[in-house]
Amino acid sequence: MEKLIKAMEELQKIDKVNIKGKEYATVASRVGIFRKYFPAYSIITEIVTDDEQRVVIRASIINENNQTISTGYAEEIRGQGLINTTSAIENAETSAIGRALAAFGLIGGEYASSFEVENAIQKQNNQNTHSLDIKTILQQENEKLKEVDLSVYLQDNTLIIQGKTFGKQNLIKKLGYKWQPSKKVWHKSLQEAS
Repeated sequence: MEKLIKAMEELQKIDKVNIKGKEYATVASRVGIFRKYFPAYSIITEIVTDDEQRVVIRASIINENNQTISTGYAEEIRGQGLINTTSAIENAETSAIGRALAAFGLIGGEYASSFEVENAIQKQNNQNTHSLDIKTILQQENEKLKEVDLSVYLQDNTLIIQGKTFGKQNLIKKLGYKWQPSKKVWHKSLQEAS
């Protein structure tokens, strides 16, 4: 307990990042403090889900007796935002580690990571215009697919084609849809359609 108190005191003294008027200690700085005070402990990460659309990572802090002390989970949607276009796994892993450290007691200012907070604010600001855009996009995509007796619906920010697609693959590919064998659907992200 004494080591954790010292680690928390050091955490209060480090430089923080200001996001929307609130101060946050980065995950990297918290990991540094964690390593300094708990060198025999480990941070283990595991991919819980990676289904080509969504990534879920679990981070666990393990003590020297191989006991789990705390865990944190994070979820990211591939292609949602600039970072998740290329680095959804890395982004989710960092967030999961930050949440595990917060559960351990090394809180970075708020329980959510700074990226999570910034992302939530951005989503909130875009929510009203986004819902109008979604309706327009769905109408446009359905109009394009109408001639081949197909339609599209939205699920988790992904457009999914419904109907009999056999023999219509060339048109579907031209419209930017990709085949997902595991779910046997043609899909594309909402961002790709806008």
